[in-house]
Amino acid sequence: MNKLLLLLFAVTLLFSYDATTKIKLLGEPYKLVYETKKNLYAKNIWDMAIFENKIYFGAGNSSNEGPTQNAGPVPLISYNPTTNEFKTEAIIQDEQIDVIKIFNNKMYIPGHDARENWDFANFYIKESNQSVKKYRNIKDGLHVYDVAFRDNKIFLALGVRNGAAVAISTDNAQNWEIQKLNHYRVNSFLEVGNRLFAIKHFPSSSDLQKMSQSNKNFFFSVAEYENNREFVPNYKLNAQDFFPKTTDLKDKSRKIVRSAKMNDKTIYIGAYAHNDHQFEPFGVYYISSAGKNLDVKKIALSNQYKVWDILKKENTLYLLAYDESKKEVKVFFTKNGDFESFKEYFSFKSETFARSFELFEDKFYFSLGGEFKDSKNFSYDEISEDIGKVLQFDTKNITN
Repeated sequence: MNKLLLLLFAVTLLFSYDATTKIKLLGEPYKLVYETKKNLYAKNIWDMAIFENKIYFGAGNSSNEGPTQNAGPVPLISYNPTTNEFKTEAIIQDEQIDVIKIFNNKMYIPGHDARENWDFANFYIKESNQSVKKYRNIKDGLHVYDVAFRDNKIFLALGVRNGAAVAISTDNAQNWEIQKLNHYRVNSFLEVGNRLFAIKHFPSSSDLQKMSQSNKNFFFSVAEYENNREFVPNYKLNAQDFFPKTTDLKDKSRKIVRSAKMNDKTIYIGAYAHNDHQFEPFGVYYISSAGKNLDVKKIALSNQYKVWDILKKENTLYLLAYDESKKEVKVFFTKNGDFESFKEYFSFKSETFARSFELFEDKFYFSLGGEFKDSKNFSYDEISEDIGKVLQFDTKNITN
C-alpha cells in the first residue's frame, strides 16, 4: 500500500466507513433446523470461530424460559469461504452451542446443557482433520459454560447438581478432577496476566434478599487458581471491582462474558443475566494485575452502543457494537493493547444487532441476532426475522 492509499485509509477510519451497500448475505445456516416463528430464537448464532480455514457456528437455546425453550440437539455448522458452502459437521447433543474456542490447533466446545440424563455433562473436541469427539465423563454436570487452558491443563466452568464447580483435566479430557465452589454456577473464566479466576454471577439486590443468612456469609462471586492446585474463594471482590464507573448495578444479576487477553491486559463484556442462560451487555472493561492488586477500567464508548462480542486477531482487537437509535452495527478497533483509544472502523445499517463476528483473511463475517425484553412476558413478534443470517464484508472495499 503506497503513502497516498495509507493516507486515504487513515482519513476513512477517522470518519468510519459506511459498509451498508457492500454487505453480502451468505445465507441462514440454521433456517431449516428452526423453521417456524416459534423457533426463531434458537437461530441466534452465539459464537463463531475459525478452524482449518472454515468458519464454525453455534446456535440453539438452553434457556428454561422464554421462546424456543430447551432447543437441541444442535448441528455444528461450518462455512467454507473457498467453496461458499455451509455444511453440518456434527450433531452436538446439547441444547445450545454457546462457546467455541480454538487452542493448540484443536477446537473445544463446552456442553452447555446436555440432552441426555444429568449423570454427566458433555465436552467436545475436534482435532485437526478429525471428526468431533464427545467426552461424556464430567460427573454430575448439568452445564459447561466456559473453557480455559494453562499449564497443559483444561479448565471447565460448571454448574453441577449441588452448585458451582470447576473441572480440571491433565490428560486432554480423559479424566476430570471436580472442585466444588459452593452455591450457584461458575459462568466464565477470566485470565489476567498469569492469574486465572473462576467467575460466578454478581448477585442483584433481590438475589441477596432471597439468600439465607448462612448462604450470604459463605457466598463469593470470584475464586482464584492458586499454587497450581485449587481455586480459592475471594470474599472481598464484588461487582463494583469489576464494573467501575457503572450505575444501576443492583437490580439485575451480572456476569462477565467474552473476554480476550492481549499482552498484560484482558478485556471483557459486563452483562446482565438475561433469559436464564443468556446475557444482555451493559459495558466493556479491561483489567490488569500488579502483584495481588487488580486494576480495572471502563472502555470509553458512548452509552448508546451495546457491545455484543470481542475479537482478537494478532495485535488488533475488535469490538462488535450496535447503535439501537440509528439501527447501525459498528466495528471498533485498537492495536497493541491500547484500550484507551478504540476507533470506529466501519458500520452498516441493520434493523437488528449482530451478535457474533469473525475475521478471516480480509473479510468480516457477522451473524444477526434477536432478543426480547421479558422471558416471562414476551411476544414472538419482538424477535427479528433477520435472526441467524450470516453476512460478509470485504475490508478491501474500504480502500477501493
